[in-house]
Amino acid sequence: MNLLFLIILAGISPLELEQTGKLAEAGALWETEENLAGQARIMGRLIEEAIYAGDSRRAVFLSMELQSIYANSDLEDFWMARIAWTSGLSEIAISELLLISPDDPWLDHRARGLSALFQEDGETAARELTLSIASASTARKAFWSAIDLCSAYLTLGRHEEALHLSRTIRIHYPGDALGDVMYGLCLQASGQFGESSRVLNSVDSSNPAAVSMARRIMEGFEQ
Repeated sequence: MNLLFLIILAGISPLELEQTGKLAEAGALWETEENLAGQARIMGRLIEEAIYAGDSRRAVFLSMELQSIYANSDLEDFWMARIAWTSGLSEIAISELLLISPDDPWLDHRARGLSALFQEDGETAARELTLSIASASTARKAFWSAIDLCSAYLTLGRHEEALHLSRTIRIHYPGDALGDVMYGLCLQASGQFGESSRVLNSVDSSNPAAVSMARRIMEGFEQ
């Protein structure tokens, strides 16, 4: 008896699985229900996590797969620009992010914020990403922008603000592995090394992207 069948028998909804970070299981269940919006949402989260983890190949593969069922050229351009950044093509990433002109103000501000962040212009990045959070039409969109804003605060050396925001993210998105990783990173930047290690070591092992990020952070600390 496979896991998906057990989940169906237990009466667990794909949305419940999604909200608790069980993305693979949620995606499989959305697929059995032929719910394209649910599948697209899961795949979008997996793409974001792959990009954050620096796994360009997986991000490209997932992005192409998503485009086959739910095309969104603005998001595709946005993800590809960030994949260029993770691949070391910094100038291309920065310029491509600035060329994006989406109708969604959340994505527009986020693209401009990340372009500024990649140029180490923390002030502009923080301003644009704050506007992106305010423009978010869903809680998940606000989550991604808040994660990025933590990075902007860290770039600016505003560690206490980054720590406060990451703690807030963790409260509002319990069980989200990427939120745990960001919290652990902000703890480390704030000098709370023991607590940072505890948080990073407890990252959900079922999320390989988050585990990879947590390990890299801890390895950097050890060096």
